[in-house]
Amino acid sequence: MKSPTTTAPDVRDDRGGFALVTTVLVVLILSVLAVAVAFIASAEKKTSFADGVHVRAVFSADAGGEAAINFIRTQETPPQIINVANNTVRSQSDTDLLGSQSFDYDAHYMNKRPKPGWGWDYLDYNYRLAVMGQASHEGQSGVELVVGRLFKEGY
Repeated sequence: MKSPTTTAPDVRDDRGGFALVTTVLVVLILSVLAVAVAFIASAEKKTSFADGVHVRAVFSADAGGEAAINFIRTQETPPQIINVANNTVRSQSDTDLLGSQSFDYDAHYMNKRPKPGWGWDYLDYNYRLAVMGQASHEGQSGVELVVGRLFKEGY
């Protein structure tokens, strides 16, 4: 007896094209991820640089404020007004600090009042200090202060 021979139908194995498409998609996804990571790293570097410039500008303005306060504090007599139009008693421009940092300030006379408990010859002089701090070309920070100093009139 003859055994029946069965022949399998002609099945083609076309998985080679599927593997190529899958590989291309995986490479595309990895490329997009690499570009996204590079963009985020670049943006983070720029943000970090800008933040550093801002912090240096704030510190420069703070240093200018301290210099202006020190000017008022070390005066023996009330400072003379040098510009009557806006009551300026001192204008300090472009004082260099470390590297590209600098500050400038203007001290303006505001008013004087008797100091309670000190008698009529002791007056509290008030000054407005406008300070601008710079760091590199991009960073600027401003500070305004009001400072009072007690002086004895006629001293």
